[in-house]
Amino acid sequence: MLARPGGMPPPEVVPDDPGPWSIFAELRRQASRAARPDRRRKPPPHGLLLSRPPQLQLPMPGLADDSPLAGAGPMRLIAAAREPAFRLWFDEEQRMLRGVSPFVHRSWSIPDMRHQPEQRPGDDPTAELEPPLEQSELSGELRGAALSPGGELAAVAVRDGPAIALALIRPDDRALVRWIVGARAAAWTRDGGMLAVGGEFGVLLAVPRPRAETASS
Repeated sequence: MLARPGGMPPPEVVPDDPGPWSIFAELRRQASRAARPDRRRKPPPHGLLLSRPPQLQLPMPGLADDSPLAGAGPMRLIAAAREPAFRLWFDEEQRMLRGVSPFVHRSWSIPDMRHQPEQRPGDDPTAELEPPLEQSELSGELRGAALSPGGELAAVAVRDGPAIALALIRPDDRALVRWIVGARAAAWTRDGGMLAVGGEFGVLLAVPRPRAETASS
């Protein structure tokens, strides 16, 4: 069954990269609203906020300043979507980002992240997805991981207490490059120059931060 796209436009985005340890801003705001509900506020922009480093027995080398691979170094968020995604991939033409959440197939145009008509097939497209790994499993097989072009990074969902986080790991030495609490899915474009990160709170689209911006920060 084909449904019309939602009437809400893509949200505003905070472009800043808080660094290798971050959290979906919506997850932190959700916790804040539960403690101090305030329904009069305008919905804030989507983005990432600084989070605590994970307590993992893995090397944590930090970000590579000059990497052309989105996510491996400092990045800039360029667009976002409100709709959830538990798996993501770019289509063959690299013009659309596609994803699934429980009982829904979704797609967004690139790079503006306009939500396209969604499909509700009846069966749950997330039913066959690998469950998030336990932290102790990160030294073993990275089940369900999405690989960057060339295999430099693997993105895999991991349990982080009551939440789920997305770990960007170098498969060769199991070094942890990024940890995004609240995310659980990722996809790269064919050239590695664009990274989509998704979860229950929506989807963020990022590109490598220009070197001039990195040098001046």
